[in-house]
Amino acid sequence: MKFLTDRYIRSLFLIGLGIYFIVEHEIRERPQSTEDLIDLHGTITDYSFKDNTGWRGNGRQYYIYLDGYPTKFQVKADYLRFFNKQQFEYNFKRDSRVKLSIPRYQESLVGTDENVFLTSISVNGFEFLSKDETISREITMATSNSDYILGGVSIAIGILIFLFYDKIKKSY
Repeated sequence: MKFLTDRYIRSLFLIGLGIYFIVEHEIRERPQSTEDLIDLHGTITDYSFKDNTGWRGNGRQYYIYLDGYPTKFQVKADYLRFFNKQQFEYNFKRDSRVKLSIPRYQESLVGTDENVFLTSISVNGFEFLSKDETISREITMATSNSDYILGGVSIAIGILIFLFYDKIKKSY
């Protein structure tokens, strides 16, 4: 098959990647205000804060488990800098009542085995993760042009590889 050459595969991959970045930025759901969040109240049964950073690691995975919910409530990686992990661990008491907020678009995942992203965590009025900071981060990411730039550059490189593949290959 002449279509499955190195030239076509590289070009199509980069163009497809660029289109993915642009489309994904447009369709990604993000909470833009506190109206886009819902509050949940529950009792903390456990938590798990894994720092698997480094080579071949999965990054940081922070989960909170509530009584009566099979759902894993996750602190999103984008919010870790706002999360007061040390204070949470220091003040953690099993069976503490907690107030969580989650994005409204993930409400249907509550009660399932799926992960749900947290936008705030508070116990007895003390905030460990502030919804004001997480909403601000989401608004910043929504107005960022980085996905468009990355997508456009990827498409441009894919087109250039397609057009000038023979010249590029000869130079090696």
